[in-house]
Amino acid sequence: MRIGKMVDLSQELYHNSPVLPEFEPPKLEYLLIGARDGWTLEKLTMNLHSGTHMDAPAHLGDFSKTLDQYPVDEFQGPALFIPLNGKQSGEPITAADLEPYTERMNEETVVLLYTGWGEKRSWSKEWVFGSPYVSNEAARLLVRHQVRGVGIDHFSIGGTGDENRETHRLLLGADIWVAEGLQLDEPELAAGNWHVFAMPVKIRDSSGAPARVVAFRMEE
Repeated sequence: MRIGKMVDLSQELYHNSPVLPEFEPPKLEYLLIGARDGWTLEKLTMNLHSGTHMDAPAHLGDFSKTLDQYPVDEFQGPALFIPLNGKQSGEPITAADLEPYTERMNEETVVLLYTGWGEKRSWSKEWVFGSPYVSNEAARLLVRHQVRGVGIDHFSIGGTGDENRETHRLLLGADIWVAEGLQLDEPELAAGNWHVFAMPVKIRDSSGAPARVVAFRMEE
């Protein structure tokens, strides 16, 4: 067996890349420039929940577990890709949307929620405030089925409205890590057996961290 195909599910980080308006966007500075200095060296300044990143329970003040406290083997699992790109702006992802997929959910599953908002990433009101989001009832369903992790192609799995905090509290309180800011526009993820690795930067006591998230499938 060997890796047949690998797909990058991560978004690019770059200078002034879009974030929640309350946050300072990432700042990329060149400290050294190769043609001038003989070396190239960049400095990146950003909060740890920018771009493709992962949330630990400690992201909420209710909980204390940080990403560095997870065993590294918990950052991977069989992928369950759920296409939800028919959702309209601001529409909740409901338990009924996820119910057809529950037979494939277990304690190792990494659920990938494709809304299409990864392709809309920009400094626009639609991208920032209009994404579909995981409702509280959908979060409770994921908790009942004890999935390992859940990812979405927007910076906030609970959107920016009234349900956001409770959705985070339900998932993170159940020790389900959350990956946000994914890029899931990959039709092949809907077929075959894919496996996900979501590897956060190892930062001591971090409530979240930038991550490189990839999916792959095996073949003979």
